[in-house]
Amino acid sequence: MNHTYTYTGKPIVPQYSLNIDGKVLEKDKDYDVVITDNINAGTASVTITGKGKFKGVIERSFEIEPVAASALSFFADSTEFEFDGTEKTMQLTIKFGEITLTEGIDYNVSYSDNVMPGKATALITLSGNYTGTINIDFEIVNHLPPLENLCELSADKIKLGDTVEVRSAAAGGFGEYLYAVYCKKSSDKKWVEIHGYNADETASIKPGKAVPYNVCVKVKDEIGTVQKKYFDIEVDE
Repeated sequence: MNHTYTYTGKPIVPQYSLNIDGKVLEKDKDYDVVITDNINAGTASVTITGKGKFKGVIERSFEIEPVAASALSFFADSTEFEFDGTEKTMQLTIKFGEITLTEGIDYNVSYSDNVMPGKATALITLSGNYTGTINIDFEIVNHLPPLENLCELSADKIKLGDTVEVRSAAAGGFGEYLYAVYCKKSSDKKWVEIHGYNADETASIKPGKAVPYNVCVKVKDEIGTVQKKYFDIEVDE
């Protein structure tokens, strides 16, 4: 009798023979046999009980090993998904011959990088009657129009003491927009934050000197894409 078999989905009955003094015993006439736990992966038991003029009990065991991932077939509903800011998961069908595996019993699936555009991965971890892991790659594609910064200034030439209004606007990208406004004298290197990222679509700039100024307006969408736009302001006495 072999001591190791591989899971088939059906009861496994080992081939064996019993003989005494060269005589081969007959099943059901000379002995009864009971085989237990012989379907699923694990340890199966064989109990042979003599009958008639044969007495005694023989107990043996054998192992049923799980099926390797390489013996399975994997099918997915799609390997490409449209980006919309939500997690993408695959509808998977995993089969061993005519047997369809059950998620949560025969395998579990975990995902990585399955929100943002690009390559995502489904990791299948087998269990129970099956063993091993397999990665299935899929793509998240972004067909949204690119983010555009449509911010404008109310004027680019003013008198000292006047105020310039920043009118923030955007198009494309994904989701709601946040705006940030920065200003500096043209001769300076360091930008001064007028306001950090928020949803306000207007901001005011009141230059303090009659010198040229630079303005930077940033727009950011929900996935972190940023577009900048620069302006020059002339300030006269």
